[in-house]
Amino acid sequence: MYSIALMPTECKDDYQAQLFSNRLVKRLRHLRKWARKNGVTCYRVYDRDIPEIPISVDLYEFLPDEIGDKKSAARFTADEFARLSENDAGVQAEIASRSALVICLYERPYEKAEAEERAWLSKIAQAASAVVGTAENRIVVKTRKRDKGGSQYAEDVNDIQSAEYIEGLIQECASLFRISISSRIDSGLFFDHRPLRARVRENASGKSVLNLFCYTGSFSVYAAEGNACLVDSVDLSNTYLERAKENMRLNGFSDEKKYRFIRADAAEFIFQKKAVGERYDIIILDPPTFSNSKMTDTVLDLVKDWPRFVNGCIALLAKGGVLYFSTNAKRLRFDESLIETPANGGDAYGKSAGKKDATGGNNSHGSGASENAITVRDITASTIPEDFLQKKPHRAWEIRRN
Repeated sequence: MYSIALMPTECKDDYQAQLFSNRLVKRLRHLRKWARKNGVTCYRVYDRDIPEIPISVDLYEFLPDEIGDKKSAARFTADEFARLSENDAGVQAEIASRSALVICLYERPYEKAEAEERAWLSKIAQAASAVVGTAENRIVVKTRKRDKGGSQYAEDVNDIQSAEYIEGLIQECASLFRISISSRIDSGLFFDHRPLRARVRENASGKSVLNLFCYTGSFSVYAAEGNACLVDSVDLSNTYLERAKENMRLNGFSDEKKYRFIRADAAEFIFQKKAVGERYDIIILDPPTFSNSKMTDTVLDLVKDWPRFVNGCIALLAKGGVLYFSTNAKRLRFDESLIETPANGGDAYGKSAGKKDATGGNNSHGSGASENAITVRDITASTIPEDFLQKKPHRAWEIRRN
């Protein structure tokens, strides 16, 4: 049998492109049905399924440019779905013409010549274009390297193949979001958090919600969709806060008293809110793994700092409140014994508001242990969406004050 390792480079590239194409066809056949059933128009269609092809592929099915609000988006989507149900031959071509792909090459465990890598990626992009029907000038190819520090959200380090700048609206479970691709590794919406966003929406009615490290505000939109009485969105970046505001407005949420956007360092914000005694019913804590942003004097290393943030957030929970803590930091070791009560030195932010913190410690985990007992539950399995089932893109915990 002829070994692939002995093939000439061009033949090997063609062979791997065909393997990738076959896998993509199979994944798309399944995921398109799932996505349409659930109102999802952007999702991951491939994620290192074949070890020799270490890439991820994200598909974005943008709405037409003339669609700019939820009502018109709902009407358009209903009409498009009806045409698909009637096997309208032209509708899939229309969707493909508005679609875009982001192909992201993960860092290989070995060195590969740049010219060879470019040629290989070009063949992979051509195969993806043929399967999905997306024009090659609407395919962005990038590399993702291990983050060695920098801004809160990963910048594109090596743009291997440039496409035109692509921006538009997508629809996720009836909510609208503005997406920009080409400029950064992350487009403005983390697909893997769909189920956790839905959980927040389902539990937000009449609740006050704090979205720390809010990024572009997707959790805030879902909380507002769930009829939260207050949503505070906190981020250090004005750029992301402006995008968060836009996403909220796109979905009809413009009341400045109910939906507040705060530019602040998260650690400082927690300290300030604790000092004045403000409490929240739901807190979302999904920090970057590492940040040494120039906008703050502090360095965030979540692997070391997570107890400080989790304990600070627990201190801001109202009775019966819940903290959703999520991370994609693979080296983070979640240890419940590090979740401390103030009596055990758990007042990680120093000054309190003169009230006993709701930070449950070693002896108060579980129900009924004390007035301020907390319950910690690993909810990771229930927060992984269909397009990430073969991977574990994040871990998540529900931490509840009883």
